[in-house]
Amino acid sequence: MRVLMVVAALVLTSMGATKADTVDYLDLPLSNGNGEQRGGVHPDLPYDVATLEAALNRHRAKGISPTRFKALLWHYWIVRAAQDAGVNLSDWDPQRSAESNRSVIFAVYDFYARLYTQHPDTLRWMGFANIGAPAFAAGMLDLGLLPEFRFFSSMLMSMQKHIFMDLGAMHAAYLHGGIKAVEEMRDAGLIDDVTTAAWADPAQAVMEFSSREQNQVIPDQFDRMRSRLLPPGEVVTYAITVAGPMPVPGGKTLAQYRPLFGGPLPAFNYANREDRWDFLSNDTVPAYERLSKDAVHKIVQRPFADRVAEYRATARLLDLILPFRSAEPRSGVR
Repeated sequence: MRVLMVVAALVLTSMGATKADTVDYLDLPLSNGNGEQRGGVHPDLPYDVATLEAALNRHRAKGISPTRFKALLWHYWIVRAAQDAGVNLSDWDPQRSAESNRSVIFAVYDFYARLYTQHPDTLRWMGFANIGAPAFAAGMLDLGLLPEFRFFSSMLMSMQKHIFMDLGAMHAAYLHGGIKAVEEMRDAGLIDDVTTAAWADPAQAVMEFSSREQNQVIPDQFDRMRSRLLPPGEVVTYAITVAGPMPVPGGKTLAQYRPLFGGPLPAFNYANREDRWDFLSNDTVPAYERLSKDAVHKIVQRPFADRVAEYRATARLLDLILPFRSAEPRSGVR
């Protein structure tokens, strides 16, 4: 009997140690770092802010390197951003249909608009993200209507979540913790020195944040869309390119920026990262930065659902049939 009691005590002690180690959430891999699955960056991480904060504070007090609680730190700021956006992160799943994710899709972009209107002198990238979003969201919903194209719809939703997890979390860290919180993300290996430096003056960092979004966060996901075999990703992504409107006033459409043989079709595929960044950095971002705060506010204050409806395929049928019927690009102002 005494032997059994000793064995039981050893087992319970071992289980307690394992549980304590798990509660510390150290050295967890970023198993959902690209946002393509449900929830946050690792399934073992909780969604309670107080629990996450307590674990972070324990590690900070012990002087543990932020690289060891990288997943915990990132997850914490994603949870904070999701709370601010009114989104249930634990249930956010890009593998669900676009229609079932509609409320999440819209809430994220409404959150971007809200941050811009609350901080127009600093968080200018949020205005840019919101203005370009209706066409992106319309693509998620339209592609999700046909089973053959739901992979592409899911990839677009994954990109939205991935961008939110990266730039949305950084904005939450900056708003709730200031530049020191951003620097801790750098020390953990979540962001680089260039991105950290941009937070010294976020009002002037639209280009830097856009470059991070396009060249570091989502390029691999675009590549996977384009390389899809059935249906051919090259064809689908080029069709998206042809259909793509220009929601930023003063910016060119893709076909206007680089026409194919001088005609109404674009001479490049938007899924190509070099061509995409050439277009955005030389036309779209500069067009946005020329807008006044009042012009941006006028666009982002319009109901997001109304703006998405204007970019749905059914609303743009004539534009899609005759892509160059007007010399004026469609803008985000109505």
